[in-house]
Amino acid sequence: MEENSNNKRTYQVVNMPENETKNQKSNHTFLKNVVLPFCSGVIGAVVVIGTCIYVPRNS
Repeated sequence: MEENSNNKRTYQVVNMPENETKNQKSNHTFLKNVVLPFCSGVIGAVVVIGTCIYVPRNS
């Protein structure tokens, strides 16, 4: 136990750059969680329906 009491720990303060300290995640939350999935779903539905309707027919 005496050996542990003699060991001193030193800590160093590290400053983060200013651009990393800002919370950028909250700026694009609505876009990532609502708009992007909605647009992807609409595009996917249009592709599937368009493929079903405009399948080339052998005449």
